[in-house]
Amino acid sequence: MWLHYDVMANVLCQVRGRKRLLLYGPSDVSHLGFAAGASSSSVDVFKADPTFHKALSQTHPYEAVLNPGDIIFIPPMWIHTAAPTEGMSVAVNIFFRSLQQHSYAAGRDVYGNRDLAAYERGRKDVARIVRSFDDMPADIAGFYLERLGNELLDKAKATAHSAQLHTVYAELS
Repeated sequence: MWLHYDVMANVLCQVRGRKRLLLYGPSDVSHLGFAAGASSSSVDVFKADPTFHKALSQTHPYEAVLNPGDIIFIPPMWIHTAAPTEGMSVAVNIFFRSLQQHSYAAGRDVYGNRDLAAYERGRKDVARIVRSFDDMPADIAGFYLERLGNELLDKAKATAHSAQLHTVYAELS
């Protein structure tokens, strides 16, 4: 199976055979070869190209071997892939929404991995912002786009830090 993430939480139920599952937390996404706007990667983490080993060394995978009857919960945005360990493997996924309905993109999402509506809108906003610098010299446009990118990264880090503090507080309560 390809390396991917699902925007919906899911429960994976192993029915027959054995399966090796690798899971990566959402913070590993930038090290796993996801193209902009893609929810799947072409990287085969089971047989990674040696040129990709440095990026993989920055990740923190969890590994599980599922046997018939095993069930595992996969939270939204957790990157994962699986491979049978021997012979045929049969599993069933049950997806469910853990966010408010309006958070999900409108339209069909057969596999549960279409990105959230805010991300899809954000990508359009980024394209619009980049176009707004089209009539400027490249060095000036690059200067301001890099500043905007850094501001966005700072906000992402602050949001992640706030979420970590919230989790620690909840665990202490």
